Amino acid sequence: MIGKYGKRKTVHCNLIGIYTASAFNPGAVIVIHAPRSCSHIIHSALPVMRERYLKSAGTLSFDLQNLYVTGLSDKEAIFGGEKKLEECLLEIAETRHPSYIMVAGGCVAGVIGDDIEAVCNKVESETGVPILYTEGSGFMNDEENDPYIFTTRLLINKFSPLKRTAERDKTAVILGELFVNNNKFVFESIKNLFGYFGFENVYFPLAGMEIADYPLLNKVTLAIAGRGQLNKKREIHAYTKQFAETLGIPYNLDDLPETPTEVCTWLKKTGNLLQEPELAEKAIKTEKALMESALKECRPVLEKKTCMLSFIFSYAYAVPERLIELVETAGLQITGFVLMPGMADIEKNRYRKALQKYGKPFYTEEEYLQSEKAEDFVLTITEKAYFPKQFIMTQRHIGATGICDFWRQLKRFAESGRRVYHEE
Repeated sequence: MIGKYGKRKTVHCNLIGIYTASAFNPGAVIVIHAPRSCSHIIHSALPVMRERYLKSAGTLSFDLQNLYVTGLSDKEAIFGGEKKLEECLLEIAETRHPSYIMVAGGCVAGVIGDDIEAVCNKVESETGVPILYTEGSGFMNDEENDPYIFTTRLLINKFSPLKRTAERDKTAVILGELFVNNNKFVFESIKNLFGYFGFENVYFPLAGMEIADYPLLNKVTLAIAGRGQLNKKREIHAYTKQFAETLGIPYNLDDLPETPTEVCTWLKKTGNLLQEPELAEKAIKTEKALMESALKECRPVLEKKTCMLSFIFSYAYAVPERLIELVETAGLQITGFVLMPGMADIEKNRYRKALQKYGKPFYTEEEYLQSEKAEDFVLTITEKAYFPKQFIMTQRHIGATGICDFWRQLKRFAESGRRVYHEE
């Protein structure tokens, strides 16, 4: 049967992405119109998301008890679930007094044909609580949505549609950046870069933004494409361009800088976009001075060490050339690459083809552990400890602030004698 008809397309559940996109906004409530079991996908991930948010924002202004599920049963699958959704929304509006409700329809609701949007509009008109609807059903979609860009667009259109204005604040917006994937230090590093150009604030839509904040997006001076979901970069770039062109402001689609080379290139381009090249040159000099100071401190220790680089995630996620530049600039000698189990063959081949120019050998995890190699440590980007001595990278290194911090943590690890070091 499979041989005759071929492999079916991969299908995707978008519910967890939809929840994550709105969960950290004060006053938001998310309703999943689906069987109870669908909510378990989200609920099982809540502890991890809560921990990431605490790392990124420091405190939680609420308890994340903002997930509801209508709990469709066999009865609703036969007779429809619109009444159950309406009752759920009315109760939430009465008891929770939310700033807004985001409703996501699951696969069952899609099959039975519930008119979710009509129910949302009816309850909104009766209660005055803003209610937004987004499609979440999985097998009905050929590809995964980007819930962060989609929800950003939905909230902006609802609460403050984009329009040109002569009034401009010294602020920037980063679109598509997933708040919970960065910690507080990373956000400070990002803001440091914009500080060189006098920016007073950097907005990350869906990053704890309240409804009252959305009109401020119409006054931003610069739009930046965030990293977001790597397989949705095209969508992030398209929306960033559309956002900027609607407001008539410049935009930059380049990734935020994570190597010394990228720092200089990014600052120069940003200065040109803002028509402030002098500020860019001054910023470049400052960033170079910070990195040179850190290298004088770290190189005497690190240039005597050797390391392996281990990869388990996709090539696009890891961007190994960045890591190689960071490590070699600090003086460390890279002696090879370890490709971990679980990585698809196509990804392994991509790593081998891209990194063959460095002339270093490749190993599987088993080959490396059996080879009795004498490297000082293995550097990984996974949070699990696999090797006898391992430095575990857990965050991005934006600008000189992030890069220098990374080098200093490598130095502390090299001097500590610890077996495993988690980047802090």
